Amino acid sequence: MPDVTLIYASLGRRRDGTFVKSWLQEPLCMGVLAALTPPAWRSTFFDDRHEAIDYDRPTDLVAISIETYSARRGYEIAERFRKRGVPVVLGGYHATLMPDEALQHADAVCVGEAESAWARILDDAAAGRLQGRYQGGADLARNVLPDRRLFRGRPYLPLSLVETGRGCPNRCNFCSISAYFGATYRRRPVAHVLEDLETAAHRDVFFVDDNLTGDPASALELFRAVRPLKRRWMTQTSLSTLDDRAFVGEMAKSGCMGVLVGFESLDEENLKSMRKGVNRVSQYRQALANLRNAGIFVYGTFVFGYPNDTPAVFEQTVRFAIEERMLIAGLNHLVPFPGTPLYMAYEAQKRLNYERWWLSDGYTFGQVPFEPERMSAAETEQHCLAARRRFYSLGSILRRSFDFRCNMATPSRAALYLWVNAMLRREISEKRDIPLGHRASSLPAAQGKQA
Repeated sequence: MPDVTLIYASLGRRRDGTFVKSWLQEPLCMGVLAALTPPAWRSTFFDDRHEAIDYDRPTDLVAISIETYSARRGYEIAERFRKRGVPVVLGGYHATLMPDEALQHADAVCVGEAESAWARILDDAAAGRLQGRYQGGADLARNVLPDRRLFRGRPYLPLSLVETGRGCPNRCNFCSISAYFGATYRRRPVAHVLEDLETAAHRDVFFVDDNLTGDPASALELFRAVRPLKRRWMTQTSLSTLDDRAFVGEMAKSGCMGVLVGFESLDEENLKSMRKGVNRVSQYRQALANLRNAGIFVYGTFVFGYPNDTPAVFEQTVRFAIEERMLIAGLNHLVPFPGTPLYMAYEAQKRLNYERWWLSDGYTFGQVPFEPERMSAAETEQHCLAARRRFYSLGSILRRSFDFRCNMATPSRAALYLWVNAMLRREISEKRDIPLGHRASSLPAAQGKQA
């Protein structure tokens, strides 16, 4: 029986070689690949984020999923298997956006969604005739239930991941999602989502869509179908529907406990620069009030480094997030991901500090890989760190706790609020200065400009 090894790559390890203890979620894409693997093949899964890979185990094909931060590590894994004569196929966001680069480190690359290409890849591998590039795709009307047996006995959060759709209708210039899918949003049939939920082991669910409300009418249909199941769920969504009190109410009635919302900036000019036309700063407080009144936690995300950003923007943003009693906040510098309009613009303007930051020896996690217009890269990095420390300070945690409609509405909510803030307070510097890839763990800290 032929054997395929599925691997989910990590970003790397600390300089002492230990794993980064972080918020490990089920790698849903691996469950989908396992489900699509025919019975004629035996499959084994390694999650590089928490376990050692057995390179000596006999296998006929290795499939590695990579994102930009994990690309270097994925290439290292591929190299070790290929030296043993084992063919490797790479897939995932980064392999799709940088297929020529990925193909330098593998025998084959799957471009796009793997569903339509996986059977061909396995057939060709069994026949010893792997093609260099496979064009993928997915018909979401076809019901593929992930093989959740892969996740049993692993240190993942007690949270089942379920997909209801893919893509996003917006065209934010920094976003790799729109670069990957185009500005489209496709929805799975609700009946298939409900069947998927039946296989989910945990009561708490994370709908992994990048924008669950990309199609508001379909979202309402989903909310009403999910409501009788008494699930508690979280998701990511845009602001486009959150100023509608009735819509937010339907979310809450269906079991929504929390949402991640990309506010990105408090500056309208910055929002125009990033093509985030769906956001209106004037609507932020109303949307937040609707969510808070409905008892929905808010994880607000913000990015720094756009043209109008000065050192003053960090304190302004942190103050806003604290005043609005956000459960948690992502306060991060802008990252130009390859394949995005932002990356191509900065590359043309020669503003990138590394030719390919995700492969550069001098780059470490948390470093700003480009030169902002009104601050230096180092200043932006330090201000981001200070903003996180301010938001997760004991004073901020205490002040945000005075929200008895949401954060402290029940004992269980209060416990969750305190736990998640304590965890993130501890992890402020957890990944800071970690080199990407394992071989890089012995390299000195980043010094200066590399390109």
